[in-house]
Order: sequence, then C-alpha cells, then structure tokens
Amino acid sequence: MERFDYTYATINDLAVETTEDKKTGRKTVDAVLVNDEPIAPSERFWNSLYARYGFNKAFFKYFDHDEVFSRISERETNDRMRMCIERDEDGAGTLLACSSPTKPVVVYDELMDTLERYGGGDVKYHDGIVESTHVPRTGGNTFSISGDAFENRFVMNTPVDGYGQPNIYLSLLRQICENGMIGMAKAFRSTLALGSGSDDVKYSITRALEGFGNDEGFAALRERFESASSSWASVAESNSLYKLLVKQTAGKGIGYDGASATPSMSKLLQMGSSGPMGEDKEVTGSLVIKAFHNMTGDTSRLYGLANLDALSIKRQRTLPVHCKVYDLLNFVSEVATHHANENGSRQCQAWLGNTISAEYDMEGTADKMGEFDDFFVEKKFEAGLTGSQYAQRN
Repeated sequence: MERFDYTYATINDLAVETTEDKKTGRKTVDAVLVNDEPIAPSERFWNSLYARYGFNKAFFKYFDHDEVFSRISERETNDRMRMCIERDEDGAGTLLACSSPTKPVVVYDELMDTLERYGGGDVKYHDGIVESTHVPRTGGNTFSISGDAFENRFVMNTPVDGYGQPNIYLSLLRQICENGMIGMAKAFRSTLALGSGSDDVKYSITRALEGFGNDEGFAALRERFESASSSWASVAESNSLYKLLVKQTAGKGIGYDGASATPSMSKLLQMGSSGPMGEDKEVTGSLVIKAFHNMTGDTSRLYGLANLDALSIKRQRTLPVHCKVYDLLNFVSEVATHHANENGSRQCQAWLGNTISAEYDMEGTADKMGEFDDFFVEKKFEAGLTGSQYAQRN
C-alpha cells in the first residue's frame, strides 16, 4: 500500500546533496533537502521542475543548483510549489513531481476507493501514476480479428503527484491470452480535465468511469488491427521492436517467467533457435529474444548482413520479415502484459501505440503476397511482374 505526503515550499528553500564522480569530475545529485529532510529525487521531479519554471538540466552544467534556484526565486513572483513525496514501508521517501498549489491533485487513497467502486481491473502503480483498466459502458461486445476474440477496453493513467492530468487510452483485450493492447498514442488518447484547485476531482473521474464511450475511436483501433493482419512486417518495424526488447531486457524492464508462459509464447519457444543478431551476452540467453527471432526469422542471415542498420531506413521499410505486423503487435502486448514490470510495460505499449497510429510500411501486402516466398524474384516473374510493375501495384 503506497503512502504519499504533500508539502509546500519555495524553490529557494530547496538544497541538494551532491557527490563528484572521480573519473569525469561531474557532480551528481544524491538527495534534495525538503524541510531539511534528504529525499531521493525521481526523474519525474526534475521534469516537472523544468516544466514549471521554464529551464532545463543544461543550466546545471554551468551553475550550481543553489545558484539556479536562488536566481529563479528572485525573478519569479510566485515560486511557491507543492511537492509530492512517496513513502515506502520504512518511511524512506522518493521525491515525485512538483506542481502549482492552485492546481487540483488526485489523492491516492480516494482514487483507489473510486476504482474499486467502479470495478477497475489490473490496477498498477509506478512512478507517480496509477494505471487501471475498465470496461466501457457500451461497445464492450466480443468481436473477431484474424480468428482471435477481442473485447473493447479503456485504460486510465492517473497521476497522483499533481503533475499532468489523467489520460484515457483505448485498448483491446485479446481473450485467448488475456493480452491488453493499449493504443498509447495521441490518436487514441483522451485527456480528462480536472477543473481548478477548488474543484472536487472525484466527480470528473467518476463521470469518466460511468459514461466513457468512443465508438469512432474503438472502430478506428479495430480497423488498424485488422489491417495489421493483412500487412507483412518490414525490417524497419521488426528492427525497432527488437532494439526496444534488447534495451528493456538489459535494463531489467522485461524478463521471462516460465510459469506464466501463454500458449503463443510457449509455441515460439519450442521452435528451433535462430542465430544471434549481435545481442550483448547479458541478453543472448533471453527467452523473450529467442522467441522474437523464431517469429521474425533470422533477418540478418536472410539478407546477408551482419548489421541490419547497414541498410538505409528507406530500404528497411520495403523488405519483409517472416511475420505480419499483427504478429508483432501480439508479441509486444504479450511481453507487456505477462513478462514486464510497470516501466517496461509502458515502453512496450508505447511502441504498439505509435505503430498502429501510423500507416504500416507494407500495408495490405499480405493480400497480394499471401506467402513470404511470394516476395522472391522467381515468384514475381511467374506472376508476370517486373520490378517496375510490382512497384506500381504496391
């Protein structure tokens, strides 16, 4: 059970404790003193501080923190701010965001009561934000995409530290593996206004949970997934997901728990292992990376390249891998739902949202090229297509 404290101070009241890196000589912040209590700052705190006072971390390259805070306080007529501190079981604090005292804030305990009352599912907390999944009041019926059963959902991300407003994202639930596919992009996002500081934010959240509906948005989301099932994935799309998986695996954002393996992931793991693609030793043995290679094929060997980045991005967008975009979407949602921590899950869902909100590199190509071998030159000539004719048809 998380616990949060809210305190008020001016920016000039802040002080920092730093240590100097012996190799680089640069100073790093260990703690921020809030009312003489040293508290570890989060990245969210610095981002909110930069946004509130209109500066960035480059200032600290040339000036000490105390000097920057003092100068801002001299020029800023209203430098008072509200700060949120997250407490662990031992009482140690993490400094989350700062915000204007006049802006409304969603209190964690009240939010959890509201989510419980309205049947919020899969409630998660990470870095100042509570994520919850909900069934829309209308349009929650089951439908089929490429033989898989789906249901409409929406996901609400609610900050409890006062920085930003709640965002609602459209989502699909794939029933067979209970994968949550979140359209975490602007095209599928709605922002919930909380009003002024004197307003009760519970009413805004309650209205959203009681009556949220976006038939046009859900129809657009469904159309993008249907299109993904008829579009071959390009090397560029595959490579971008691969890099994300490697980064999150190395950073412990995603892992693998055999006990929670779903049928789709288990099937990929039982296939023959593909060759390595230059992963670091730390991630070479990752079962998630192995399953990814088994799905896309050994792309480097297929195109005779040790490093796919040797291809121009334009060329990468015209070359297919051994799966559809729909397979990539299912895979990344599988990882986000079952094999990732909160941060890793958000990164995976953000990749999914950005991918479906734009046109796929090889949109609709599976309707013309039903099998991967159809892309080979011999097959094109058999179909009476020269290179220029093929380009015109695509």
